[in-house]
Amino acid sequence: MTDCDQLVEIPPNDWIELKHLFQRDWPEHEFAYYLLGNYICWKSKHHEPIDVKCYSLNGNWRADGTFALQDGFEIYFYSAAQDDNCTTLIRLLSQIEWESYHEISMDYLEKYHPAVERIIGDRGLTVASSNLANYYFMSKEQALALPSPAIPAGFVFERLQLKDLDYIYAQWPLRNHISYEAGYGLLKRLIQLNANVGLFNDKGVLVSWCLTDQTGAHSDLQTMPEHCRHGYGRMVVVELAKRLACVGSDSKAYVLHDNHKSIKLFDNIGFAMIQNLRWVVVNPKVKKL
Repeated sequence: MTDCDQLVEIPPNDWIELKHLFQRDWPEHEFAYYLLGNYICWKSKHHEPIDVKCYSLNGNWRADGTFALQDGFEIYFYSAAQDDNCTTLIRLLSQIEWESYHEISMDYLEKYHPAVERIIGDRGLTVASSNLANYYFMSKEQALALPSPAIPAGFVFERLQLKDLDYIYAQWPLRNHISYEAGYGLLKRLIQLNANVGLFNDKGVLVSWCLTDQTGAHSDLQTMPEHCRHGYGRMVVVELAKRLACVGSDSKAYVLHDNHKSIKLFDNIGFAMIQNLRWVVVNPKVKKL
């Protein structure tokens, strides 16, 4: 860390160039590649302004691909620097004004956890929650080779619409852990802007669904309780993977390490666990009056 370090915003017009830095040694840097691709897409097709900013350390992002992306209360970061001690990333994160947030949510690769712990200690942040997830990956070639799901007669796969939002939010496991404004708004954006699959039965009832999150990962996989044990979850996961593959995207998913049911599901489909991911929520130190 040096006294002259500073955050320098990376203009949106440079995000494509930044994204292309991560095409090398595929799929080593696919987390950053798909994260940036998602926000580039959101910026281009969302009708309302999206307050998302991307920052580098001292403007040196072309040298090592180190960046942080801020979207509301969520912060993502990545570095391709060949540095086992995460020195460059620590310097970058040290420049963030953590005290200006009420709450910060972060999804990051497990290898960056020592850097986050360093920041938590240095800035006196309080850990509200910390979860370890299995990071599953399937190439687009593998997804295309999967047999198409055999759905029951009268059932159909459909893209989810905003008319399904209230129904999906009512079943969302995180609705009691994230404010209504943040959670409902996030699901709305994911349904509107990202790939998703819903399975509707012969009566037009939505029985199972899967979204893709800001990093391009399968997310919010849910089957209505009364329709469990019919393999519907597997069907929507496979269908979504094949749809993503058809547009040139690989598939991935972050499954909490104690969610044994979903771990078994992704293992059985053929996803490979390639690393771990952390989901950590922190709160800044309350300033004394």
